[in-house]
Amino acid sequence: MSQEIKDDHWENLYVFAKHLADANKSFVEIEKQLKSKTDDSIMVAEMLTQIKKVRHAVKTKNGLVKLAFGAMFLLLGFIITVFNFHANQSFTMVMYSFTTIGLLLLFWGLYDIIG
Repeated sequence: MSQEIKDDHWENLYVFAKHLADANKSFVEIEKQLKSKTDDSIMVAEMLTQIKKVRHAVKTKNGLVKLAFGAMFLLLGFIITVFNFHANQSFTMVMYSFTTIGLLLLFWGLYDIIG
């Protein structure tokens, strides 16, 4: 097989595997589908490794965005609570709602990053 044909075959299989990964198929299912299309186990292993890296990078990016928004909610809630405390106004609603939203976003972001 020439190198160009092999590259085209690899690219077609990668697009197929990426489509399966985007459809939230498990890696076992993706591997099974790829092995039904090719008998090159090294190519399948490389492809799965690449797809896992891409999926992890996307989840990490999304997790970091959630962490940033969670930290922003916590900081904003703290600032509003401090101003309301010094102004002798009720601050319980702000304190609990912003803290809850911030913590939920922080934990959701950590879940996305860790796995």
